[in-house]
Amino acid sequence: MTAVVLGGIAALVAGDLAWPRGPSRLRAHTTLSVTPTARQVAAIAGVAVVLVIAPPLAPVGGLAWWCARRLRTARQGAAHARAIRQALPDLVVLLQLTTTAGMTLTIAHPLVAAHVPAPVGPALLTADAAARHGRPRADALLDALTPLGDRAQALAHLLGDHLRYGVPLLPGLERAALELRLDRRRAAELDARRVPVRLLAPLVTCVLPAFALLTVVPLLAASLEALPV
Repeated sequence: MTAVVLGGIAALVAGDLAWPRGPSRLRAHTTLSVTPTARQVAAIAGVAVVLVIAPPLAPVGGLAWWCARRLRTARQGAAHARAIRQALPDLVVLLQLTTTAGMTLTIAHPLVAAHVPAPVGPALLTADAAARHGRPRADALLDALTPLGDRAQALAHLLGDHLRYGVPLLPGLERAALELRLDRRRAAELDARRVPVRLLAPLVTCVLPAFALLTVVPLLAASLEALPV
């Protein structure tokens, strides 16, 4: 694919270079020159060079595109998991508040979902819509929260047991809140430990060369000037 694109670009450039310019373009309809000019020879040589160099570069371009795509997918997955980890403790806290206030889960479900950030909030709203259309709320919560990971699935089972069997909700929410807060804290500590590694590349490429230019180079220049001629 890269070779074809480069070849097409080279052909366009060659055609543009080979086509007469200025006033001579007006005479192109009446007079055809059979003698190659220097511009035409250079254009043909450029096309030949591109066609020779481009095929070996095509696998390199494909590999670079594949690596960039994998890196973008990995970053999107990490951002998605980070958003879920940040939203689940807030969801549990809101459920604790509504349960303490005496609201049932059926009433609190849409109210809490509207204040939880994505992607957990939209999943809860989807589950509430499915429950309003006749699906059991416990099954709707399980279907909506299971794709968000093991922590969200465990919370869905907790809410489902309360809806199906009448299990007390507040003690389970307290345990879930503690576990989710600890998990979020561990993730934050892990991100903090990665900061020195992330700063290594800017340090090596920017700070150290600037430090050398400001300290070592003046000393070397002064030493060279002090040397006897």
